[in-house]
Parts: sequence; C-alpha cells; structure tokens
Amino acid sequence: MAVIISAFAFCHEIKAQDFFNLTPDQVRIDDTLPVFQHNVELGENYNNLSWLVGIEYPEYLDMTDNDLRRYFNLTRDTMPETPEINTHLSVTRKKGKLTVSFVPIVFKDGRFKKLVSFKLNIQLIKSNLAKTRAGEEEKRYADNSVLANGSWAKIRVAQTGIHELTEATIRKAGFTDLSKVRIYGYGGALQPERLTLSYMQSTDDLQEVPSVYVGGRRLFYAKGPVTMGSGTRTRNPYSNYGYYFITQGDTEPLTVDEQTFKASFYPSEEFRNTLYEVDDYAWYAGGRNLYDSQAFGTGVSHDYKLSSHPTCTSGKVTVAVTADRQLSVAVSVNGNDVGSFTTSNIGQYDKAKVTTKSFIATLQAENTVTIKQNGEGEMKLDYIIVTNDSISPAPDLAATQFPTAEYVYRITNQNLHAHKAVDMTIVIPTSQKWLQEAERLKTLHETRDGMTVRIVPLDEIENEFSSGTPDATAIRRYMKMMYDRAQGEDDMPKYLLLFGDAAWDNRMNSQDWKRFDQMDFITCFESENSLSSTESFVTDDFLVMLDDGEQLVTSGQYSGTPDVAVGRLPARTLDQAKTLVDKIESYLSDDVTGDWRNTVVFMGDDGNANIHMADADEAAEEVRKLAPSIDVKKVMWDAYQLESGATGNTYPDVTRQIKQYMQSGALIMDYCGHGRADCISHEMVLSLNDFCSIRTKKMPLWITASCDIMPFDGQEDNIGETSMLYADGGAIAFFGTSRTVYADRNKTMNMALLKYLFTKDANGKYPTVGEASRKAKEELATKVQGAVEGKFEDLTINKLQYSLLGDPAVRLHMPDMTVFIDSINGMPVQKDGLVVMAAGEKVKVTGHVEGSEGLANDFNGVVTANIKGTQEKIVCRLNNDPDADAPFEYYDRTSTIYRGSDSIRAGRFCVEFIVPRDIKYSDSPGQILLYANDNLGRQANGNSYNIAFNGTKEEMADSIGPSIFCYLNSKSFTNGERVHPTPFFMAEINDESGINATGTGIGHDMQVVVDNQMAKTYVVNDYFTFDFGSFTSGTVGYQLPELDEGKHTLTFRAWDIYNNSSSATIDFYVDPKAAPKVFDVECTANPASTSTTFRVLHDRVGSDMDVTVEIYDISGRKLAAVRQQDTPVTNIMTIDWDLTTPGGSRIGNGVYLYRVKMNTSNGEIATKAKKLIILSNK
Repeated sequence: MAVIISAFAFCHEIKAQDFFNLTPDQVRIDDTLPVFQHNVELGENYNNLSWLVGIEYPEYLDMTDNDLRRYFNLTRDTMPETPEINTHLSVTRKKGKLTVSFVPIVFKDGRFKKLVSFKLNIQLIKSNLAKTRAGEEEKRYADNSVLANGSWAKIRVAQTGIHELTEATIRKAGFTDLSKVRIYGYGGALQPERLTLSYMQSTDDLQEVPSVYVGGRRLFYAKGPVTMGSGTRTRNPYSNYGYYFITQGDTEPLTVDEQTFKASFYPSEEFRNTLYEVDDYAWYAGGRNLYDSQAFGTGVSHDYKLSSHPTCTSGKVTVAVTADRQLSVAVSVNGNDVGSFTTSNIGQYDKAKVTTKSFIATLQAENTVTIKQNGEGEMKLDYIIVTNDSISPAPDLAATQFPTAEYVYRITNQNLHAHKAVDMTIVIPTSQKWLQEAERLKTLHETRDGMTVRIVPLDEIENEFSSGTPDATAIRRYMKMMYDRAQGEDDMPKYLLLFGDAAWDNRMNSQDWKRFDQMDFITCFESENSLSSTESFVTDDFLVMLDDGEQLVTSGQYSGTPDVAVGRLPARTLDQAKTLVDKIESYLSDDVTGDWRNTVVFMGDDGNANIHMADADEAAEEVRKLAPSIDVKKVMWDAYQLESGATGNTYPDVTRQIKQYMQSGALIMDYCGHGRADCISHEMVLSLNDFCSIRTKKMPLWITASCDIMPFDGQEDNIGETSMLYADGGAIAFFGTSRTVYADRNKTMNMALLKYLFTKDANGKYPTVGEASRKAKEELATKVQGAVEGKFEDLTINKLQYSLLGDPAVRLHMPDMTVFIDSINGMPVQKDGLVVMAAGEKVKVTGHVEGSEGLANDFNGVVTANIKGTQEKIVCRLNNDPDADAPFEYYDRTSTIYRGSDSIRAGRFCVEFIVPRDIKYSDSPGQILLYANDNLGRQANGNSYNIAFNGTKEEMADSIGPSIFCYLNSKSFTNGERVHPTPFFMAEINDESGINATGTGIGHDMQVVVDNQMAKTYVVNDYFTFDFGSFTSGTVGYQLPELDEGKHTLTFRAWDIYNNSSSATIDFYVDPKAAPKVFDVECTANPASTSTTFRVLHDRVGSDMDVTVEIYDISGRKLAAVRQQDTPVTNIMTIDWDLTTPGGSRIGNGVYLYRVKMNTSNGEIATKAKKLIILSNK
C-alpha cells in the first residue's frame, strides 16, 4: 500500500522507482533517530512539476531491547503505522531538487519496528497548463536601457510628495526647454526583498514619470526614501534621497490632467501620517537602523513638533524608543497625558531593545509630543508617527508651494541591459578610483583561467536597477537579469566580486562614518536588527539569491541560498586595491611551490568543556578522510603548557608553533575557538599584529570558526581585513565571521566548507574558494527531517555571519595528480600489506607519479617525503577549563621519522632514509605522505600506510655524534663577534649514520640554549631540514628571540639515529647599534640575456630592510636601480631585474657594474662594485 503525500490532477506522468535495502548503520539509533533521505534532480522545469511519493513492498524487523532503550531515551512519542514521508523542494542555479526523507521506524501490530527494505515510488507529474519560465523571462527585461542614448542628468528629492521641476534645475543640467524635458525613474523607496515578476516588470530599467502643468509650473509626484504605512514607516537604509533622471528630446513629455495626476497617488498613507525621525546615532556597529543621538536621562523629557491637517482632530501617536535596560516612558500630546509604557529587557548580546507603543490622542494643526524617561538607563528616540483618523484633503495644486527637485550631476550613456553572459562580474565603487587594478585582475582571470570577466561601476548598476538610488537590491537585480537570461550552465554567471569595502552605515549619517565618501564603498546588505551582536548581520549572500521569489527568511527559517559564488576585496584606497591584486597575481602565478601546499593546520582553543578542541579534531579527521594525502597538523591549546603572569594566561609554545606554520606556509589554516577583532583566544595566542608582520608568499586560506574576527563593515581594525591587506603575507582569502556566533553552529559551517573544498567537481577539479563557500551555505540552508550522516544543516542567522574576503574565483593550490609508492626496500606495496622496518634500518622507497592517462613520464621535479610513526593518543592537561569533567584526548602522529626531498625523473623517484632509534615501537601502521611538483607547475600527492616501525636492527659500531658547524647570520661569523639583537642561528649537521630529527626521545631534541638558561632553551626539531637527496646531512635555521645588550653564549646539541650526541658552543656580543652587514652579492645569471636575480647575503633576518641594487656603466653613470623592501626570513634576499632602465628601455650588450645599498634601522651600508655582463638583451 503506497503512502501518498500529495495528489494533483495533471497529465504527463514520469515515474522513478528504486529499491532500497537499509544497512544496520543506516537504521541505527544513537543520539538522534535515523533518517532516510533520497534526492531527485528535477532540472530547470521544476516549476511545472508536482509529485506523488509512496513506499511499496515494505519489510520490517522488530526493534531490539537496546534499540527500544535508546529510542525511549530520545522520545516518548508513538510512531505511525507507516513512515511519514516529508518532501522538500530546493532550487539552486535555476535547477530544482526534490528531497524525500522519513524516519524508518513504525509502530505496527503492537510493536516498534524498523523499515529495512522497500521500493520508493516517485511520480513526477508535469502540467500542460503551466507557463514556461523562458516565456516569462522574455517579458522581464528590456533589450536596451533608455540611458543608452541621449543626454541625461540625475535629480533627487528628499521626501515623498509632489515636486516641481523648474527652469533653473534643467539649466544646471545643460537643458534649455522645460517643455521637452522628460522625467524617468521610480524614486527612493526600499526595493522589496522578495522579487516578484510583476514588480520586476513594472520597475525594469526606467519608466517615464507623468507630470502635470498647473499655473505654469511643471509638477510630478516623487518617492523619497521613506514609505509610510498606518502608524509605520519603511526607510531605505541605503539613501537619504530618492533619485530620478531627466533628458531633453524632440518629443513631448508624458503629461496628464490634474484629476488623473491626483488619482495616481491620492489617497495614500502619506496623507494620514506625519513622521519625526532623526538618524545619526548607532547603539551597535552593525545593522541598517540608526537612532536619534539626543540624550535623555532620569526624569528628562523632550518635546517634538509634528503637524496634522486642521480638519483632523483625532488619531493616534506611535512612539518608538530604544533603551539599554527596562525603564518607564511617559508620553503626552499637546500637554495631555496619553499613557506610559515600559521598555523591553535586553539580552546578553543586546546593546539595547526597541519598544513601540501607540496611543489614542486629540490632535491639532501643530502637535507637541512630549516624551519623558522615568528610571535610570540610557534611552534614545527611534521615531514618532502621528496618524490621523481620516485622510487629509487632497492638495490644492495651484495654491500650494511644493519643493523643487534638486539637480545632482550629468551622467554618461550606459547600457547594462544589453550585457551578454560572462563568468565573472567585478563591481567597483562609483568613484572608480581603482579601476586600473580591477582591469589588472580582469586580465589575470582572462589569461590564466580562460574566464570571461566584466567590470561594472556601482552607480551604473543603480541607475538601471534602482532608479539611481543606492540600494543593495540593485546589484541583486543586475545579477538576476544575467541569471534569468542564461540558457544553460555555460552562460550562467559564476562569480560576483565586490571590489571595495563595506560600511554598516550605508548612508554615512553617523559620527563614525561622516568623514567618508559613499562613492568609495560598495553597498552591503545589513540586517533589520541593529542592536544585537548575534541577531544582526551583514551578508553579501543576499546579492546572489537569484531564484524567483527567493528570500533570506521564509517562515522564520533562513533558507535563502546563494546561486553565484560571491566574495569581497575590502579596499578603501588605490594602494590597498593594488596590494590585493598583487597578492592574487602572486598566488595565481604559481611561483612559490613546495609541500606547504600539502599542509592543513587545525587549531583548537581551550575552555567550554573542550568543545573547540573537539570541533577542531573532528574537522581535522574529516579532512584526513576526504584527502588522505594531505599533511594534517593539529595544535590543541590544552596539550601545551599554560603560563600565568601579571597580564593573564598565555600559551607561548602554541603561539610559537602557529607562527612557525604561518611563516613556513600552509594550504589552509583552520581555527575553532574564541576570538575578537584584534586577537584569537582569551590567551591572545595570536594578535592583530601577527597577521601583518610575518612576511611570506606562502599565503593560506584562513578559516575561523570564531566570533567577531572580521567585522569588515566597520571601522575597527580586524584580523580578517588586516590579513587580506597585508602586502607581504597574511591570507590569500579569509572566511570568517563579522558578528558574535555560536560554537555548535560554527562547527556545522566549518565542516560543510571543508567538505566542499576537498571534494572534486564533475570535471575532476577542486572548486574555487567562492564555489566551495556557496555550496556549503546551500547545503546548510536545505532542510531535511532529522539528522542525515554527512549532511549539514543550519537554518539560523549564524551562517549569514560568515563571509568570504577574497576573490571567489581563486582556486587553492591543491595537487591534482597522484603519487604512488611501488616498493619499500624492494618489496611491492600491496593494498593490505605491511612492511615492518626496524630502528637503525636503511629504508628505500620507490614510486611514480600518475596523471589522468597513467604514468606521467614527462614529470621532472622534486618529491618531498614526510614519514611519520604510529598514531598516538594525546591526553591534554586540563589547564584552564572548569567546565570539563576530564582532559581532552585526541589522536595524532607526533613522531617524524624522516622529512626530506629528492628528485623525480621521467615520473619516477627513489627516497632513502634510516629509521632512528627514537621511535614509538609498534606494529600499527605508520604514514608516508608524498608531495611532488615539476618544472611545468604541476603538483601531485600520495600516501601509504603500508609501513610500520618496530624492533631494532643489530647495532653498528657507532659511538660518535654528528659533526656540527654553527654560526650567526653568515658563515663568515667569528667567535665573539658583535651582532644585532635578533640574530639568525644556523647549524650545518652531518652524520654518516643519519640524523635524528624525530623529537620523540626524552632529552634527544635538537636544542638551542642561550646563556645556559632553561627560559632560553628552544627546541628546533621542526626547523631542521635534510639536504636535498640526503639523510646524513641537513641544516637548522632559527631566528633567536630579541636578546639584551651584552655578552652571550649559545650551545647547540644534536643527535644521530643511534642517540649519540654532539654539541657546539659560540660566543657573541649583542649590540643594538651594530651596523648591517652584506657578506656577498651575486647574480644568478651572469652573463645575463633577458633577466637576472641578485642574491644578497646579509645578517638582518627578521629585520625590516630596504635594499637597492644600483647598476652603472663603466664610466660610472647610473643606469638603473632596483629596490625591494622586505623583512627576510632567511639570510639570503633575492631581487629580480629585467635588464631595463626606469623608462622601460632594454640595457644594451656590454660590461656593467653593480652594487648593493642596504638600509636598516641601524644605518646604511654599500658594497663594493662587481661586474655584470649583458649579452643578447632584446
């Protein structure tokens, strides 16, 4: 017997029938009841379909006692005799998807049973009566805008009502004949969030506005930024004016008689309501609403004047106030008390609450409304509305003086309605100050990604899609036009980039924003709630919710989904815009390769019953499952030593570890925990300065499942924008929150985003950061019944607090080829096989690289092997968490057996190493991670768990520790030398048996000890790298923390694989005034033909440096100078030169001289000149 959900009498029936056998896991009762879910793709004609869903041939099994116990722990409800089927229609990118779900538990024949086998019968029924969407779309949009031809000017009005267009106004616009001037537009009313076909048709492009001549005056009815209701008002939060357009032509304007003119607007609520409102104060830096800055106080009252028509003597007065606590408010009208009310209590995350109350009152022509605050607290007025019981008489057009429309400026011709499909739209501010940088970015995507890209100034969008009035919906309607016109996926818009910063006060009325120019910003969609850090939001997703009738909120659930990937580059100046494009160009150029691209770092904060560490650990394990060849790093706060001091608790080792990852680079940095705009975690593990002081080109995508990390619509310096605007490092993109968020929902957002970042599309490519974000939010907004494994859901505001700062079309540098291991010590690697290696044993790993067509025999490059021991349980310390019952536990591979690089030739490689004695002995699998890149820019990764480390090989006669050569800044260092306060320590280590860099043996770490002090002891295992192709030699590079002036001693200790140690000691003197040193300068190409790179060996690692290479001819005439400012992380600084003069001319063949000038805070130094030969420079 089928269970029918809905039935409709239509024709053309399509049937989909599938048999399902549910596994024990699919019907398991754990923390939630099991849910079966099945999706059916409906395509673009989903509007023409209805459906019948039924279950046939069901088979049940009785629930066990354990099942019943778990069931009754969750609910006491009785289940139906047959499953209750739920259906949900979701629409993304014009395609519908039907989701069928139900709980496979019934109460049948007096027993609880599980449904384990059935046929799902889905009948899709097509209506022959339905109109085609394509037919509707033909009527939605004009082929061309009226602004495409003719001469045009913009005018504006401050309020809704009758206005006069005067000779003086049109002459300012350059027009001469008022009788030939036509008016177009629809003014400043806030556009609806739900875009209906009728609204879009009536307001598409610009329609002519009728006018009337009365007594020689030209009158027209204009809409300002406020729309009145009965005791209510809707304000356009984007503009203080309503805008129209005027043009002069040969034809007569559209005119009507007085009666028709009045009938077009009278009667309406504007003739019953009078508004008092001043918008110049914000309780909270967010949301669309402003309030009156005038202060009240205990016992303080203020009078407000509002007019009424003299014939109206009764009505109501509506008062809206905001207050930061509960207090009493008394209201009187024209000296008569009309009542009082109590303001609302505020919640934990509220700055204030709005309370609105209406009172019956006797009215007169001029009314005085008095509002008095009774009780302590801060109170601000929102608005007052006087509503007459009857409509005021229609205005006398001949006798009344009406306000004059104000001239704004002339506009150039434009025609956005004629735009054809492109992949990416870049919206720039009206001022167009960084148009040249937008054009650079456009060219980058066109040449490197093969995309079609268009740049559109914001005012041009507003002109055609919101009557010239600022309104976020204008961008949405422009994108929707491109979306609706698309005939398929190929011409569907894919990316929207907002190239400009946002302001929560879009009108810039408040004190915080008055000094800024609206024309330098790009409109942002702010929430109605403007008083709560959790209920207010700013979102760019609204701009790309493009399906018909789509809204952010439906029936109290935030179910709107973005149909186009959207991101924002938060530039306010040309310099910032250039920085952002420079970083994107550097990232896309693919010139900083290395296994940092194969690393993802997860960070978990302490506190809150370990929830943040648990979330970070679960996210890390999800990535390991999705991408088992990625090197997943875990940094859990509570696994490290907590230190307490006068300024509070700190985790110095956590800070040091994360900064190292930031310096060495990672594909993604993912943080779960507490945060605010200027720091991460209560212990301030990372501060704002850390995101703009670590210089690196290895820029990650930062993901922060944390509060308030990037309120990009505000004035506060914040981590998100700082990371993006830092020219020498930071982030390539930042996905984080602009408001206060909830941990459980953060986990859902984080997991969904990671899921899509590491899931290839139908073309076998990983998605761009914008597309992954879009898909994650789409999934979260899609409702299903109950919990479905692998499905994430969040229908709250929380997901809207997350935004993407960055170019949405950037694709992370994820390897897309595969490294395979063929053998370990000559033994072929089999799927379930395990090769056990003993401590002291030499290991040889061979393998190859494959692409889509098998062995990549043209792959020539470098492979990096990262070999780790068995997985271990790590028990945290319970440092600082009174809410936790037990310390957090997680699993990780902390023992690094070997990490080094070797060459790949013709797609094949061989890596050798010796297993050190300091290992965790176990028959459990170890891990081999491999990353490879070649000279064509291709990348590959791979993994194997077919190796274990257990037992000890018969020891060799080796009792001698490694040989060590250590120095500061340069090999030319001499003992006792003067150095600056933060010298760079280098050690070259060699041992024929092999070097121990595992860091797992107690007391066997590589250590740097300064002045024999424990507080100045630094473990540097992670800073050690094997020399290329070697396991017997390598180097340590470590920048010492700032040291005091005076004499110091440094001791370095290292171990070989048999735990023989050696140490070396150097003496030095720290002199803050020590002059910088350049030890050597060389050219990579000398003779040079097209370009060369200067390598400057210096002593200022970690210091701000200003280096200039000057080039002279033999006679001493300076021809060129190449300057670079940097804070280098090694003692070699590279500067590229293209062999041209400052004017762009090529330097001719010949012999030249070059020298280096270096400036630091401690002075300037110039090197001796060296020769450079240039040949064939054309």
